[in-house]
Amino acid sequence: MPHSDTYKFFQAYVTNVRDFLSAETEIRRTINRSLKTGKKLTASVQTKVYALLFSTYSEASFMKMILTPHGFDQPFVDEILRQESIQEKWLKCLELAFLKFSKQTKGSEVPNKTIGLKRIIQEFIVEPSVIRNKIAHGQLTIALNSKNTNLNPTITNQLDKLDFVTISRWFEINKQLCAIIEDLIESPDKAHYNYYYSKYQSLEAFIVKTNSWTVETKLNTKSMTKNVIRNGTTNP
Repeated sequence: MPHSDTYKFFQAYVTNVRDFLSAETEIRRTINRSLKTGKKLTASVQTKVYALLFSTYSEASFMKMILTPHGFDQPFVDEILRQESIQEKWLKCLELAFLKFSKQTKGSEVPNKTIGLKRIIQEFIVEPSVIRNKIAHGQLTIALNSKNTNLNPTITNQLDKLDFVTISRWFEINKQLCAIIEDLIESPDKAHYNYYYSKYQSLEAFIVKTNSWTVETKLNTKSMTKNVIRNGTTNP
């Protein structure tokens, strides 16, 4: 388990993650209302803020995960934090989590399990972090390359197409992914065998089910087509 001195940091991240999720609910409601009332600029600006919120939430949930009591020993925590990039930290965490996995597993079991998780980490953790970095460095609408020597039309296009439905998926996928890895870290034998497959199936099913979700499909849902109440009156 992590050094006892770090428990206060774990508790801090528990609080931070909880408050991030409360903030996520509030900003999602703001965007929903903006879309329902035709305030496209407000929705666009809030969507960029939503993307920043996701990346900071993802960092907090990652720290909570690796500091979880009865999980990694402190040297493992230190090794993860020594990695330079977000991608390296997550992959090192996954690698060390499977070291805690039972040695009685079949030779192909660990590689097969890590392939799917690595793919999810890359697509839903690492790639969104690129968008976050651009926004955080002042590139709200038009992105530059990594050396700031030219424009980056690919990232600019991604910023233009960014929508709150996509970011909402990121939040849910992050939560489910962390739950799976926490099973590995805290209970690599009992809990992992009992819950891994069902949790992994649920995550994969959610990714597939929501892959076609768009702002347009969201606007056609029952909750979004209800009339908006303003100053005690109902708008048609």
